[in-house]
Amino acid sequence: MKKIAAILVMILVLGGCSNMSAEINDKSYVIAVGVDEGVNSLYRITFMFAYPSGGGEEAGGENVHEKDIVTVEAPSIYSAMRLLDTFKSKRIDTNHTKLVAFSQKTAEKHGIFSQMTDLVNTRGFRPSIYVCVSQEAPDKLFRSMEPKQDVYIEKFIEHLFSKVADSGTSRAYLYNNYFSAIADEGGYILPLVGITDKDQAKEAAEGYPYKKPDDFALNYTADEIPLYGDGSAALCGYAVFADNKMVGTLGLMERSIVEILEKNMFVGHFCVLVPGTNHYVNVDLRQITKPHFNVRVGEQPEIDVDIQLWGEYTGIDEAFHTREDYNNFVNYLNFAFSQKVKELLERTRSEFGVDVLGLGDRAKIKFLRYDEWKDYDWKNRFKNATFNVNVNVDMNDFGELRFSPRKK
Repeated sequence: MKKIAAILVMILVLGGCSNMSAEINDKSYVIAVGVDEGVNSLYRITFMFAYPSGGGEEAGGENVHEKDIVTVEAPSIYSAMRLLDTFKSKRIDTNHTKLVAFSQKTAEKHGIFSQMTDLVNTRGFRPSIYVCVSQEAPDKLFRSMEPKQDVYIEKFIEHLFSKVADSGTSRAYLYNNYFSAIADEGGYILPLVGITDKDQAKEAAEGYPYKKPDDFALNYTADEIPLYGDGSAALCGYAVFADNKMVGTLGLMERSIVEILEKNMFVGHFCVLVPGTNHYVNVDLRQITKPHFNVRVGEQPEIDVDIQLWGEYTGIDEAFHTREDYNNFVNYLNFAFSQKVKELLERTRSEFGVDVLGLGDRAKIKFLRYDEWKDYDWKNRFKNATFNVNVNVDMNDFGELRFSPRKK
């Protein structure tokens, strides 16, 4: 009896493995989906498929070159998938889809909310997939994804967008942006992706250092970043949506400010030009505590923002010679960060006219009833809001800075 039982177990186990192997080989795995403007009121839907290689030089798994890019014109992503079934020999599987990219042209002209709704309601797409806006057509973006350091295409996508998702903003995930679009009446931000270009290297070098003497290094807006390199995809800021249509972009420095306001404890590395000199100081900054907001509701909302940062120097060049130099630079950091936070808040208010950072959530608690909150009409009142920002940077000692206030 024991022998018979062992034989039955082996048959079940081996049979299960065989069926599973056959099922995997019968599927086409969608790694990424792109949505671009088509003709006759249709969309150009691009699918990037990746196939299991089963081993070889890449030590098993999927080689970066083993991908297939197919474009179909259809009214929606769902209908495009149905069209693919007519000529794809394998069944389409979206359970492993990592990314949905919308072209900037589509986001500005049509918006993306209807397509996000289809994704949320279509069986097979996970709510945790990444969503972004591409400066280029999605099919061009997908063809540029030839990573040099990642064996797998999906790993390249995960590494690229985890820089946003891991920051605590969750701005890269489908479900966060879908519900933000509903709750905030179409105001939200998405990661903006560009393609590096080797031909821009000379132009970028000629534009260095930067436009304003008081700017932090890398303080570009998203549409002016001189992307150059190996011709691959790169994060270059955020796309801003108002009333579910893209209305503008946020650059690299503004992206850092967004992450500060959204409680990302690791702020980042900054190369700061010391006022009145040609010297840069490199600093790493973190948040000591979460930002404190105080929203006073009235005819004209007033918003107080208090941010505490802790930092350490990673390079000072020849910037400091006296205690006064050191104190002046720390005071400048406090002033500069306060100004840049205020500039971002005022820009979202005046230029975009939408509360993309969710400050209304702090105003909502001031009302006892939901009807009172709706009657207050936060969306329109926010356009006249005023901001009071205070940033305090506490810098640690560095090397020979014996005159640091921390020294006894």
